[in-house]
Amino acid sequence: MEFHPINVSKGERVKGNYHIQHVNSTHNRIKKWIDNTFWGVSTKYLQQYLNWHRVKESIKSRKDRTNAFVEKTINIGALERFRQIQNQYEKLIATQL
Repeated sequence: MEFHPINVSKGERVKGNYHIQHVNSTHNRIKKWIDNTFWGVSTKYLQQYLNWHRVKESIKSRKDRTNAFVEKTINIGALERFRQIQNQYEKLIATQL
């Protein structure tokens, strides 16, 4: 992650694509989510919390949140292999008879 200091005391509010209100809003949403979801935060797992929050934010406007969550979190190759289990099992049983 890049660090882009913004000096608010000098009247800076925007630096490139970074706006202080966007940064403050994102920080506030993450803080509220962590405070309302967990009893405390371990810095050991902070990256996982942030990854989880990022996925949650990216799918919040979708109607099919469950499918969107699966798409974001599961390896597509693994998902396809999982979907083929039933067919492969049936083929195996057919050859055993």
